[in-house]
Amino acid sequence: MTGKIHHLNCGTLNPFSSRFLFPANGFKDTRFLVNHCLLIETGKGLVLVDSGLGRQDIERTDITLGKVRPAVIQPALLKIECAINQVERLGYNRDDVRHIVLTHMDFLQTGGLSDFPNATIHVMRREFEAANAPQTLLERWRYVQAHWQHSAKWKLHSCVGGLWKGLEFSPVFPDTDDILLISLPGHTRGHCGVAIKKPTGWLLHCGDATLNINHIKQPQNYSVNGFVSASLECCRADRLHSLQRLATLAEALSNNKESQASDPERIDFACSLDPDNFYQLRFNPSSDVPEADQSQLSFPLQAAPQDEVTA
Repeated sequence: MTGKIHHLNCGTLNPFSSRFLFPANGFKDTRFLVNHCLLIETGKGLVLVDSGLGRQDIERTDITLGKVRPAVIQPALLKIECAINQVERLGYNRDDVRHIVLTHMDFLQTGGLSDFPNATIHVMRREFEAANAPQTLLERWRYVQAHWQHSAKWKLHSCVGGLWKGLEFSPVFPDTDDILLISLPGHTRGHCGVAIKKPTGWLLHCGDATLNINHIKQPQNYSVNGFVSASLECCRADRLHSLQRLATLAEALSNNKESQASDPERIDFACSLDPDNFYQLRFNPSSDVPEADQSQLSFPLQAAPQDEVTA
C-alpha cells in the first residue's frame, strides 16, 4: 500500500485546441491544459509518475524542444511548475525521488527526467524501443531524446500474462503489486496507464489514453476530443481498443455505484491533460490518507537498490 499521493501540474499548456477540448462559457474563453503528474510516497522512496517539462526545457527551450513544439502546445514555461521545484517545496530533495514511472515517452512526460539523475526510470519496453528508434514523422516529433541523455538508469517492463481488472499489467516492483503498469497502447506503441493501490481503492492514471476523462464514458463520441486523439495516435485500432477497455471498466464501476464509496476495489481515474479532472483530484481528494506533515514521508526511506543497470 502506498502513502500520500500528490497531484502536480508540471507544465501548463494553452494550445489553440484547448478551447474546443474543454469549452467554458463558449469557445471564445481560453482553457488552459495541465500536465498531470503524480508524486507517491512509498517505503521505497518517492515515486514520480511522469516528469512533465523540466528545467532544461525552460532554460534551453530552443535546444530541447525546438521552435515548432512550443508553437503548437504553447507552454507557460514556468520554473515553479517543474517537478523538481515542487518536490523541493514539499520539503524533499531530488535524491528522495528513487523511481520515475512513465506512462509513455512523449516530450511532455520526459522533460523532467534529467532533474532526477539518480532515479530509476520505469517504462514499457516497446515504448523505450519506439522512443530510441522512431519510425514515423509523428514519432520523431513526439520523442526528444535529449531528455534522457544523462546516463539514465532504466528498468524496462513487459506484460507477461497477468491481468488487473481484465487489463494486462506489469508490476513496477517485483515484491509488491502496489504500483502497476497497465498496458494501454495506441496513443504510442508502448503507452500504458499506472495503477496505484490506495488504502481504499485504486487510482488509475490513464496517461494520454484519453484527453478528457469523461471521454471514457463515451468512447464512440466523435467529438473534438476524439479528433485530436486520432491526430496523435500511433495505431487507431489499439487506441480505440484501449479506450473501450477503460470504458468497460468504468461501466462496471458505475453499475456498482451504491457500494463504491466503501468498496476497497473502487477506482479513481486520472489523465494527463484534463484540467477539471486534475483540480478535482488535487483539491477535492477522497480522504483515504490522513493529512501528514508535508516534509515527512508516510513510510521511511529505504536504502537505494544496488542492482540497477545504466542503459
